[in-house]
Parts: sequence; C-alpha cells; structure tokens
Amino acid sequence: MLRRTGRAIAAAVAMAAVALTGCTSRSSSGPQELFDRAVVPETKVRLGDAVMAFFVGPQNSEMYSPVGEVHEPGYLVLVDADGSFRAVKTKRMDMMTPVWSGHGLYFADEGSDYRLTASGLTRVANPKITAQNLMFALPKDGSVGVYNNGFGANGGYSNQVAVTTEGDARLYDVQGNYFTGASCDGQIFGLTNRPGTHESEAAKLPGMTSTADPAARPQMLARLYPQSAGGGEKVIAWRPHFGGGTPAGQVPCHDGVITFLSWDTDADGREQPRIVSWDTVSGDYQAHPLIFDDATKLDFDDFGYIVQDRQDGQLHWVYADGRVFSTDVATGKTATLFNTALGTGVTRPMQTLFAFSGTQLHALSAIRGADGDITYTVFNRADGKTLRKVSVSIPNTGINVSYLNLSRMTVRPET
Repeated sequence: MLRRTGRAIAAAVAMAAVALTGCTSRSSSGPQELFDRAVVPETKVRLGDAVMAFFVGPQNSEMYSPVGEVHEPGYLVLVDADGSFRAVKTKRMDMMTPVWSGHGLYFADEGSDYRLTASGLTRVANPKITAQNLMFALPKDGSVGVYNNGFGANGGYSNQVAVTTEGDARLYDVQGNYFTGASCDGQIFGLTNRPGTHESEAAKLPGMTSTADPAARPQMLARLYPQSAGGGEKVIAWRPHFGGGTPAGQVPCHDGVITFLSWDTDADGREQPRIVSWDTVSGDYQAHPLIFDDATKLDFDDFGYIVQDRQDGQLHWVYADGRVFSTDVATGKTATLFNTALGTGVTRPMQTLFAFSGTQLHALSAIRGADGDITYTVFNRADGKTLRKVSVSIPNTGINVSYLNLSRMTVRPET
C-alpha cells in the first residue's frame, strides 16, 4: 500500500491491454457459486438489518490477462448481526470501496454508481476505469469516487473522478494519482506523490527538491471535488515529502484540517514516521515525529496497512499487527490503546479489514487457506473490549482465490 508505483504501472499496462486482447470468460468455481447463491435481484435487495458490508471481486491483473480480457463479476456482501449474508452482483471493479452514510450505502463498478437504502437499490450509468482508489459519501446525499486512470498519451498521470448526486452522474479527469484523501465539509481532497503534469510546478518551488533523490517529487494536496474553474483539480499546496509513503484510504478532516500519518523522507534521505496536519484553506501544515513512551518500533511495510480516524484531538490508528494506537495531533505523543490480536499483511496468515465508526472499531478477518469461516468482530475503541464476535458463514477458503479477492469494508454508521 505504501509502494504504489508498481500498482499504478500495472493499471496503466492493463488499460493498454484492453485494446490488444479479446474477451474471455470461465465457468464458475465452487467459491463463486457460493456467492451466486447469495445474490438478491437488484429489484428486491434492501439494506434491511445489515450491519456491515464488504466486497470480493477480480483484481486488475486478472481482468486484463495475457490470454485476453476477462469479465468476471464482483459481489457486494451485506452481513447481518447474526452472521447471515446476502449479496449484490456487480460488474468489475478492482479494490471497490463501499461507503456508508445516513443517506445509504454507496458503491460503484465499471458501468454504474449505486446507492442502497431501506427502500431499495438505485443504479445510475457512469462508465469508468476498473481500478478504484477512493470513495466518499457527500453530506447532502451523493457520492464521489476516485479511479486510477494511469499514464496519459500526452504525459502525466491522471485519475478519474465520478460524481453522483440526486440521480445525476458525471465523470472528469484530474492530474495526479490519489490513494489517500479526505472529505472536508462536502469538499473532497487528495494527497499524492505522483502529481501528473504538475511535476514541472514542483521543480520551481523553493525547498521542494531532494538532494538525495533529484527525481523524487514532494507531496501535493489538491481539491478533487468540486471541480476547479479549469474543470479538473485545484492544487492547494505542497510539502517536502520525498518518498516513504502515506497509508491509502480515507483520512479524517476536522475544521478544514486533514490529519494523517506519513512515513516521511526528507531532502537528505532521512526517514521518520510522522503525524501531519494540513490546512486545506491556507495550505499550511505541521508535522510531528511519532513519540512512543515504550520501545515501540514501526516497520515500513506494515505501515502501509494502517487505518486511521480522529477523535477528541487524538488520531486513532490500527497497525498491521493488530495493535491500536492513539496519537496526540498537536505533539505526536503516541500510546497503545489495546491489541486486537488480528493481524494483516502478506507476511501473516491472516487478512483483516478494519473500519472505525463512532465509539467502535470493526474488523473482518479471514485466515488464508484455513478451515472455518470468516469472522466479524466489534471492539470498543476506548478500551478494546469485545462487543460482538460473529462467525460469517463464508469459508476462509471461499475468498482470496482467483477472481474473488477480498477488498474493503464499511459499516452501518452509529446513530
């Protein structure tokens, strides 16, 4: 998640492959049949008593294979409090990111944008590329999605922004590649170290060039929605961040200030994990090193799996090994809140998706290749007490197989 260049290049290569290959398909596997049996027709599906949702579907590398373009479906899975589940069948979307607000559950595939409520499912046509970076619910209903559009024919690197409001859908391009972003009072901002055609602007700014790596670019903050007067993104500011990385996903915004963790590399090549507060109006930022009272050490690879949320002047975050930390936004002082004992990452036998909501931390865990079902756990985020632990009757072996990769999760907002 931190080393994003490879994924970005793969997306660009995949898009080029579309024009070179034909279409193929395959017969359903046992795991796929399990999800097919759970599908509810679009005309009949409702939110009902669902407490969380997650997505399984093909990755971009599987959609555009050497033998041809493959069209395999994805499944948005709705889970009730007792572990029972049902699904909505979708078209392709790598790393689909469902998001849930008081107005409903929003998600998107390559052909449409969706909103699911207690009354039913609304689908609006909005064709787009097949790799999602971010998804946001707007305060007054509607959604904004960000998609990886790859390298352009005329240089630069672009993303697509898909906006759906009151049944109206539109799509436009922005320069840059945005894996990390925030919603600030209905405005959507993105962070990127791949600023597209803005690279030439960065080279002219004082203090925005690395002596250790002249090819490295600083980090750019841009407004992605609403569109700028020129029709795309509006560049807000830059900061001297020359490598390392910022964990992907949505990060919190409070009073117009985005707060997030970043593995920073300075102009001389020195690395240090920091907490950053970036004002979306003035463009000013503050960065503080993470300070631990104990001997806690962070690993760069694990850093990329962090999930973050802000509460009462503290940034709460879950690390890849399952520990939950609290960092003071103003000082960087960090304390361990509790340990979920649920890890994730390619070096661990377990994959876990995390999501904060109000006073709770939610986790969906699958043990790779093991017998048994996947597990949904809810913790009190203040003390780590387990509030709910439910076995979801989907075998661990039924996900993370070809075309059924476990993506991201969302939970019903606390009322």
